Amino acid sequence: MLRSPIFIILLMSLPLSACETLGLTSPMQAVDPGPICPSTAVLADAATVTKLKPGVPLGIQNDAGVVFSAEMSQAKLNCNYDRTANKLSLDLSFAVKANRGPAATGADPQLDFFVAIIDADNNVIAKNIYHAQPEMAGRPNNVFTESVSNYPVPLATDKRPYDYEILTGFQLTPDELAYNRVPRRLPTPRSVLR
Repeated sequence: MLRSPIFIILLMSLPLSACETLGLTSPMQAVDPGPICPSTAVLADAATVTKLKPGVPLGIQNDAGVVFSAEMSQAKLNCNYDRTANKLSLDLSFAVKANRGPAATGADPQLDFFVAIIDADNNVIAKNIYHAQPEMAGRPNNVFTESVSNYPVPLATDKRPYDYEILTGFQLTPDELAYNRVPRRLPTPRSVLR
């Protein structure tokens, strides 16, 4: 039995038309993974800062003595990596949730924060300290953004951006660090109070 050549051509074109319908015959497009950035984290002991009224003991949690407190979120990075020169600079920003405490009087205190670069062996390669004034907008609490632009990251010749980590945190006094390390009381469950 002879098959017509037209029938054979039509039969062979079916798989091709199915590929076109699925979008499989279009040329492959390279997906840009975006800039290569280091990982980021907030140093656990420095994620919060609490400013206390002078004379308040550090070893006790006493909310009545709190003048001001703030907590920062993990930084978001926008990286500019020159592969040819192996140079990296980045813009970073993070949110700060701030609260005026019961002992607050007068102007809000300055908040100091740091940006540090850590290598794979946890060595601090660079650390810069920045000063910020809380943006409370006349409210007892507020969330605002802090940012640092064009922060240079010194890369070793055999290293790439993903070999480093960017750490942020509040630059604390020894007393503020000690207060952050005081064990926090958990709220008493309501079932115990009955």
